[in-house]
Amino acid sequence: MMEVSPAGYKLIRLSEGLRLESYKDEAGHWTIGYGHKRAANYPYTISSIKAESLLREDVRLVEQALNAMLLCKIEQWEFDALSSWVFNIGPSAARTSTLIQKLNFGEPHLEIASEFLRWNKVTLPDGTKIPKKGLTARRERERQLFLTGRI
Repeated sequence: MMEVSPAGYKLIRLSEGLRLESYKDEAGHWTIGYGHKRAANYPYTISSIKAESLLREDVRLVEQALNAMLLCKIEQWEFDALSSWVFNIGPSAARTSTLIQKLNFGEPHLEIASEFLRWNKVTLPDGTKIPKKGLTARRERERQLFLTGRI
């Protein structure tokens, strides 16, 4: 089973940012720490140590889900890029994505990498999907890591 490397954790931390007070994200979900949602259902504050612990728990779930999806061997940096993406969009969306299908079918890497860029929209509570600059930048970092091993 592959695991997220320190570089993968760095990318997730960079992309999620650290918030020690819970807040509602753009989609209306209570969030805290490094993008943690399960325990953030009302306003409260956590320590940076707790945020790191929640991140590690969340990444373990991503690792398990991603390993179950992959039908091919990939490099560590590809796993890290995919882990950041799955961390953000969730395993259910990733599992049925064209990106995972193309990866598992052995499509060319440039085609697979271009799929990251399609995931730059946030879904608002009313169901409207709008592109966001922050997600576009994140997807470009994930794409770059996937292709080159560097952010």
